[in-house]
Amino acid sequence: MTEFIMKLFSDSFDRIKLGQKKREYRLYDEKRRKIKVGDTIKFLKLPNLDDEIRVRINKIEVFDNWYDCYEKYFDEDFKGRYESIEAVVMDTYDGGYYTREESEKNKCVIFHFDRI
Repeated sequence: MTEFIMKLFSDSFDRIKLGQKKREYRLYDEKRRKIKVGDTIKFLKLPNLDDEIRVRINKIEVFDNWYDCYEKYFDEDFKGRYESIEAVVMDTYDGGYYTREESEKNKCVIFHFDRI
């Protein structure tokens, strides 16, 4: 079992802390391909990295593109904050999370987790 470190914006961090967030959506790049079921992630809260939460990965799903990735759990994870799946995809690019090019190159991943 390995522990990985990831940074999260305060909204997502706080939703994990409150038990409202059970999935993390990321680019499936070289760093994240190393994460396996049973591993732990220590999330650090941006911008000061002064708070942390640990989770254990219990399921990993990989998708070819953000639309398919977001569509599967849209009603549970995004419906209250976005009007459509397309809006989440556009926020991924326009919000500075990931570029279209790196997304097409690496695929997308959903890490399902339980807080520990």
